[in-house]
Amino acid sequence: MKKKWLISVKDDAMDKVADALQKMGALNIERLDSIGVIMIMPENQDIADVRKIDGVSNVDEENDVSI
Repeated sequence: MKKKWLISVKDDAMDKVADALQKMGALNIERLDSIGVIMIMPENQDIADVRKIDGVSNVDEENDVSI
């Protein structure tokens, strides 16, 4: 199963980053504006290319948590 990517976005860059992700072909974009995070299910995107988008602070893979 593919893991989602959690993309931390700098202040006031949510629209710009979301637009760039769409242009890269990301289809399932979930915006969490209140915490400055965008979640995507990567298709053909390269994590290094996503990190290069102006306004991106960090990109992490979603991890399972068990207690």
